Amino acid sequence: MGRRRKPTIAFVTSFFTDVDSNIRQGQTPGGVPSVAYIWTKCLEHGFNVHVFIVAQVERDWPRETVELGGVKFHWIRQSLWPTINWLHQRRLNVFCRVLSSFSRLKLLLRILKAKVKPDIIYSMRYTYAAIGCLWSRLTEAKFVQRHYGTFLYNYWFEQKKWLPRIKHLNDLFSYYLPTDLFIMTNDGTRGDKVAEWLGFPEERFRFWINGVDKSLRQQNFDAAAFKQSIGLSPDAPMLMTLGRFDVWKRIDRAIDALPAVLSEFPDARLVIVGDGELREQLERRAGRLGLSDAVIFIGAVTHDEIKGYLNAADIFLMPYDVTNMCSTLLEGLTAGCCIITRDVGTTTEIATHNENAIVLSPGETDDIAQAVGIKTGSLYHYYDGKEAIFRDVVAKEGEEMLDWLESEVSKVKTPNDKI
Repeated sequence: MGRRRKPTIAFVTSFFTDVDSNIRQGQTPGGVPSVAYIWTKCLEHGFNVHVFIVAQVERDWPRETVELGGVKFHWIRQSLWPTINWLHQRRLNVFCRVLSSFSRLKLLLRILKAKVKPDIIYSMRYTYAAIGCLWSRLTEAKFVQRHYGTFLYNYWFEQKKWLPRIKHLNDLFSYYLPTDLFIMTNDGTRGDKVAEWLGFPEERFRFWINGVDKSLRQQNFDAAAFKQSIGLSPDAPMLMTLGRFDVWKRIDRAIDALPAVLSEFPDARLVIVGDGELREQLERRAGRLGLSDAVIFIGAVTHDEIKGYLNAADIFLMPYDVTNMCSTLLEGLTAGCCIITRDVGTTTEIATHNENAIVLSPGETDDIAQAVGIKTGSLYHYYDGKEAIFRDVVAKEGEEMLDWLESEVSKVKTPNDKI
């Protein structure tokens, strides 16, 4: 009897911040950890792995490369990105979407030319889900969609404004594509409610909390030495934010709260880890408030480097408007951070006020300064409970808090398995 053919899985995706760019620079992928992780884990579990990715690829970069120990990348250059970015900065998003249609055509042509015959097509995010679905119809492959949260609930049931709804019709449309398995990240944006509202079949829908790297918790970590390594006094109270600078993450709230914190704790410093288009705007905001020396912009770091910041932080701020139950919250809790977040979406499924976090109620108070202890004069009121916080996370999550291996491999089936 001949050997069983190796199954082939093809990923269709747009670029992820600090993932594909790091790969092309020979660095460890950063950004969302589960993105590159599933590529390599599929490889380890016997798949031929292809990644068709539309990205801001350098002009001299090869059209195809083998990376991460055997993953074949098919690079589709987003040649119109400078123009699209220029239009986006001026909020001319209608024209952005028109130009983005060309990248869909380039992706489809590259797929047809590559002549890859996948058993599973895995669309990451909704951007190119329609292309992935069409490909699956042509090849009779299983079609999987993976969405990392959604803004649809916010736009249809909270803001109730038509312009954002129209902008995200592609996201809405993806729920109606013939899909064998639809994986939605439970990040607080209520993707399960959207699926229910749109009538997506429950048996083919998975609503999963992201896996977490349990090694984020560093026993006997030398926080003082780490603070010195980034230019802080070893005993300076360190407030921290983490993540890409998106409008809805509201890093400005943390900056605006700092003057009140400094009035009681002059040595406190706000360490902002991450990067994005809003950086210059946030730096100017800090400057206008006279906080240039008290706010430290670190920039983007690798996922391995994040461990140090999480274990050194005295207070971890998550002042987002949406998705407060994202990977950042899970990682912060796992590392034993003292977290201040906001009660939006499904945050309180994980974070319980005065138990493992301080959960602010929008509409009642967004006073971050008060939350870190300004009124009581005790910045470390919640910091002293780090060990109890960590135990609470482990007990509360149980089997749902899968580590990366259990979480990602469970999402991929071989062609002979039923999805």
